Amino acid sequence: MTRGERLRAIGRFSPNGSDDWGVSSRSQGIAGRIRAVRITERWHAGGVVGVLAGLREGVVARIAPKRGEGRALLAGIVAGDRRELKAQGLSDVFSAAGLSHLVAVSGAHLAIAHALVEGLLLCAGVPCGPRRVLALGLSALFVLMCSCPASAVRAWVMLASSVAGKGAGRRGHAPSGLAIAGSLMCLSDPFCACDLGFQLSMLSVASLSLFGPYARATLNALIAPRTYREMRLTPRPLRPHMAKLGRSVRSSLAASLVCQLSTWAVVAVTFGRVSTVGPIASLAVGPLLSPLVLAGLVACLLAAVPVVGGLLLAVADGLACLVVALTRQFAALPFSSVAVVVPRWVELLPIIVALLLLALWPRPSRRVLARVSLGGLAVAIAIFVRLYVLVPASVTVLDVGQGDAILVRDGPHALLVDTGPGDAITDALARQHVLWLDAVIVTHLHDDHTGGIDDLAGLVPTGSLYVGEGVSGSLPEGLGRDADRLVGSGIGELCAGDEVRLGGFTMTCLWPREVTDGSENEDSVCLLLTYGEGGAGLRMLLTGDAESNVLDSIVSQVGDIDVLKVGHHGSRVSLDGGQAAVLRAEVAVASAGEGNSYGHPAPECVETLEGSGAWFLCTKDHGDVTLSPGERGVGVLCER
Repeated sequence: MTRGERLRAIGRFSPNGSDDWGVSSRSQGIAGRIRAVRITERWHAGGVVGVLAGLREGVVARIAPKRGEGRALLAGIVAGDRRELKAQGLSDVFSAAGLSHLVAVSGAHLAIAHALVEGLLLCAGVPCGPRRVLALGLSALFVLMCSCPASAVRAWVMLASSVAGKGAGRRGHAPSGLAIAGSLMCLSDPFCACDLGFQLSMLSVASLSLFGPYARATLNALIAPRTYREMRLTPRPLRPHMAKLGRSVRSSLAASLVCQLSTWAVVAVTFGRVSTVGPIASLAVGPLLSPLVLAGLVACLLAAVPVVGGLLLAVADGLACLVVALTRQFAALPFSSVAVVVPRWVELLPIIVALLLLALWPRPSRRVLARVSLGGLAVAIAIFVRLYVLVPASVTVLDVGQGDAILVRDGPHALLVDTGPGDAITDALARQHVLWLDAVIVTHLHDDHTGGIDDLAGLVPTGSLYVGEGVSGSLPEGLGRDADRLVGSGIGELCAGDEVRLGGFTMTCLWPREVTDGSENEDSVCLLLTYGEGGAGLRMLLTGDAESNVLDSIVSQVGDIDVLKVGHHGSRVSLDGGQAAVLRAEVAVASAGEGNSYGHPAPECVETLEGSGAWFLCTKDHGDVTLSPGERGVGVLCER
């Protein structure tokens, strides 16, 4: 659909859920979603909106975003059409590199478009006053053509206030322009205050206006050479030019840092991810934005000229491909994007820090900044070592909804058995402070055990991927691509008797005993996990979705255990009384989603396990369940 287009359709209404998307939609006055089953009538936009919508579609058709990644990026930054960016997965790449602002039409794009229009009018000999008004009006048409993204509307209102101020003989003042823009937008549409694009745009511009010069002064005091003598390795004739280049780099880095620090809390709370390479990536890719947008706009303006239009479009396409290639390199760096779980009150931290800075306004000093930086680095290293290196041995059955994911950790080593459904796994790993995985073992190919592989790929560095014997050749096409993105082409296979070691843990494969395709519950890889070190011990059976028919073949080999990860989410036939009596588990843990339609865990399963003396726990009731080896028996820690 295009902006202003209306539909009459027959569909199904779904109210907002309690997830982040539902909360965000509700705050914007959106009651829910309607899934259209059949469209009965369609009205295209009329008037100016219709003309601009048609112009936009014509520009997008000229760019042809389906022809490659460069063209998809051009359509996004020139016409605000991000459909192909999402379809080709580029939105996730730019997000991982902390460069999402480059593909969203915002103040930088509008400034370039406005400068281009004013330059053309100047060449045409239009006087100053009319030139400013015409340039402002044409810039407004550009914003309308791009479907009025909040950041671009904010930038245009600030531009209009600046033009009006110059006309009245007043100097420009960014905070005043920002206040005018925010007030007008909220008065015209109060719900825009809940729009994430509006929030990030306002925070970034406000921070740059208030703290941009201070950040530049701080960087100059911290890392800038104070005299040419400090630039000993630079030839004397080049020192002035290198000093100018250094100032430019520090200025760009300061602006990027200010924007990142002012918006990280909102991004972390909303998306559960934080980019660690954003400032450096902006420093490398940002300078290409102006020529890219300029080339794209000029190419679209001259599209009708036979040779020139095609040549300019090819140049813009080349620049866009270069931007995509650089962005991919940054996104591919280890830990370029880190999953985090933070409470909503964290959004207040940047505001509190900003108020303290405005109140105190300490003078930048190289000595003080160096000491503070070293102290902060020491604290960060200590926290990192405590959370990610000095980790006690444990097994955690993660709460990922109606699916399975079991985390095994010992010191800096971590292994994941199954990845759960959808994208819940990254939040679960963030809760457990996991940044990397030595390996992932997939018990079988059902979506509730493999759905998280796509989300792990590119976000959590992973060493190896293991499946049951024969399963690597049966991977569905989409899952095969996700597996390649996660670990490359090397996928290992496990059969009965194979062992996987992780720190003090040994995982012995008990099942399957023959080649399978991983498509059925009985194909699940079953593992006997053992730990014995310093008097502390743990024996745990991980069963995937295997039920009593498989347990019949392995319980005699397993014998007495401490913990049972109950098969198939605690279904009615997951095990029988005889098997429970042989295993004699002290603790039994099932993974199931709250309110699932299958009735898992089944009351019969719970009664059987509790009748054998096991303490039964389920993730839908207790959240993440962590089990640790101990000298007096297994230790149990529940999230709730």
